[in-house]
Amino acid sequence: MLRELWTPTGVDYKGTAPVARSRETGLLIELCAFDFKYTDQYGVAHRTKVIIPRDSSMSQAHVEDMAAQAYENFLIECKQKYTKRPPNVAEKKEIGQALKEFRKSARKRRQSSNNKIYY
Repeated sequence: MLRELWTPTGVDYKGTAPVARSRETGLLIELCAFDFKYTDQYGVAHRTKVIIPRDSSMSQAHVEDMAAQAYENFLIECKQKYTKRPPNVAEKKEIGQALKEFRKSARKRRQSSNNKIYY
């Protein structure tokens, strides 16, 4: 059981829960729960829950590093959410064609007796 984990600002450590024992090594497997929070420049609060599995052979520093890396990925994802460029005309046409094909195949699936097009 981990007691005092260092976490970056915006990360709350919620504790560990024992799950099982490993068949190969017999070590205890635990799930470490973390809550990630981030408020972006527009005032939108982003939250997610992350669970990191660990066995008793993993060090506390390794779990801290995994949580910090997961939080960095969470921040990158939140920051990129508003910086994606809109599709150009050619991309819009491709998207429209893909939607048209999907709707056509969905219509065919609905008309078949077993919801499959190909046998």
